[in-house]
Amino acid sequence: MSPKNKLRLTQFDDWQNVARLVSLPDQLMERAKAGEANRLAGLDAMHATAITILLACPMRIKNLASLDLDRHLITHAHGTHTIYTIRIEGSEVKNGEDIEVQLSARNSRLLHQYITRFRPLVSKVPGTALFPKLSNGQPRSACNLGDEVKQCVHRETGITVSPHLFRHIAAMLYLRERPGDFETVRRLLKHRTLQTTMDFYAELSNKWAHEQYDKAVLSKWGGSDD
Repeated sequence: MSPKNKLRLTQFDDWQNVARLVSLPDQLMERAKAGEANRLAGLDAMHATAITILLACPMRIKNLASLDLDRHLITHAHGTHTIYTIRIEGSEVKNGEDIEVQLSARNSRLLHQYITRFRPLVSKVPGTALFPKLSNGQPRSACNLGDEVKQCVHRETGITVSPHLFRHIAAMLYLRERPGDFETVRRLLKHRTLQTTMDFYAELSNKWAHEQYDKAVLSKWGGSDD
């Protein structure tokens, strides 16, 4: 992990910043629904959707920008609701590992609102790109979508987050609760080997190991400061 990303991760030692980021998609979508049905509303909903997907399935920005309604989204009826699964073949992923995740009912609802109500406001050109360009309906470039997500998060929360940092944030938050569980992080981030995951995140896991030990053992014997 680069020194810059290590520094940016320290923003999330503050749980208020975690809450700001996690709650941002709902805030953006509510603003889109409350305002006029114009392209600005469409962009708010688009950014809400991109951030939701990055939180639920922290994929690389190239895969996010390339998401296609026909190729990558699978729908399932769940009563009166639609549940979405995102599936990307390994041939489209940097390390060759398939990506497949079923979104929660809450995240599926936000995605469905974007697709059915707001995506046509982003671009009126027919096409199947989840995040289309205004001009031709083709997928936005990874650079364009990534910059928009970064700018949106900073504008709305004051937090500096690149799309790739979502992967580190996911690992950080999980290892804070489950120090040492690198296999789950490996599966979440689709690393080919466990060693890759450990090379990236062993330092993070060690950071909270003593805290977990304190809670699990020392606090029972009066050894904790709490």
